[in-house]
Amino acid sequence: MATRLEATYGDNGEREHAVEHSDALARALVAAVRGERGAEPPADTKLMELLRDIARASRLIQHLEEWRELAIVRADQLDADASRVNLGVAAGMSPSKLYKLLEKHGRPKSRTPLTRSEIVESAITTEGGEWDAARVIETLERYGFETDDKGARSLLRGLNRDKVLERKPGAGGRAIYRVPGAGRDWLYVLDPELNTVEGGPSTPARVSRLAREADGPGHWWLGRKLKDMRAGDRLWIYFAAPERKISAMAEVSSEPYPAPAGSEKPYLVNATLHARATEALRKNPVRLEQLANQHPQGCVGLADADLALALKNAGL
Repeated sequence: MATRLEATYGDNGEREHAVEHSDALARALVAAVRGERGAEPPADTKLMELLRDIARASRLIQHLEEWRELAIVRADQLDADASRVNLGVAAGMSPSKLYKLLEKHGRPKSRTPLTRSEIVESAITTEGGEWDAARVIETLERYGFETDDKGARSLLRGLNRDKVLERKPGAGGRAIYRVPGAGRDWLYVLDPELNTVEGGPSTPARVSRLAREADGPGHWWLGRKLKDMRAGDRLWIYFAAPERKISAMAEVSSEPYPAPAGSEKPYLVNATLHARATEALRKNPVRLEQLANQHPQGCVGLADADLALALKNAGL
């Protein structure tokens, strides 16, 4: 069955059409134009049909690659005084690949030599000279940086100083950064034999029961003031006995503050148990043997691998 593809150009309504003999390939083309992913050949497609579509798709890709190459060269000619940063970002190319393409068409390799960090810095700076936090991580990854990359240390420290990035807690000796505002996740250890919750025992059963009550616990003890803890963070509550497991989660609503004299521990933080997540974790806890952190103590940043498992078991 043939599929007719039509295109309308500009305000004058000029129209053209092409007949694509494969519905599957036509759908893939429409999805690509829309920026969508996931279009796949139907499972019942025959071999000869697949080979034909592969050949047609290959020709289409070749034509588009040729058009993109000429468009890159034309853009470089139109913006001869630019540093090519925007051109590289638009094309999704590393500087070396872009320079190679331009040299092929007789364009000079580099009019304004830039280091990789300078290219990234230019790409994440707005026209007004301010950092654009929304583009930071995406741009770093596009240019091959990890957020703890040695080659980007100076840039990352500058972004941290300007509060565009922040250091991630619990990363050991490495300086790993992320965009501010993302809630932190903490592994909060409760020992039912030593700690209390709201003046009563801190057993998994009691904490689970409190999570179902509207006036559940609001204050949680801290042995030290965690300066990186703030409202919007989460406490993944690990019970050190009788079974070693994460089986509750609370949402932080304040920064840590000094506890009254004579209190159980020197600091407090306000947090409310998340009823749905706690119920899910009660039924499907994350046990010690599943954790990357095999020696939980106090309150520390939750490792990424442990967070992924906790989120899954909590149904979040």
